[in-house]
Amino acid sequence: MPIHSLHWEAFASGLDDEAVIIAAMKWLCGNGDHIVVERTKSFHGSLIHIISAEITQRGNARRALSNIGEEILREIISGLNDRLDDENCVHFRLRLADLACARIVLAKPGENRVVKGKVKLRVYPGNKPTEVAEILFSEAIDRANRMGFPQAVS
Repeated sequence: MPIHSLHWEAFASGLDDEAVIIAAMKWLCGNGDHIVVERTKSFHGSLIHIISAEITQRGNARRALSNIGEEILREIISGLNDRLDDENCVHFRLRLADLACARIVLAKPGENRVVKGKVKLRVYPGNKPTEVAEILFSEAIDRANRMGFPQAVS
């Protein structure tokens, strides 16, 4: 099993409807058991909520990764070299406004209102992180197709 964990993170200002973002994150994760909301203040003193989910059980993380659908998973694979860091994590961002409307769309570079996704790979000595990531995302595509998980909206 090539996945160690899946982490999601979104930021909401005091003007945002936190409940809508939490519901979208629950939908993304498959359930709300992993959602944590930290209420704090920004540097300038305005309210900010950090909504995150850390899924560390491999089966749950693999299912949750499949929730984003085949089209997005294929886009992530196609840009894997730019998304993979030195700590064997694959990074990507989803548009928050689309996610709140039950659509999954990859954010373009520079977009601010996003949900950050990070997949920590389980890479053993002798394995190449890119190959491990390709296996994981290919398995997620197969699972998304079998389970009929949502497809991205262009």
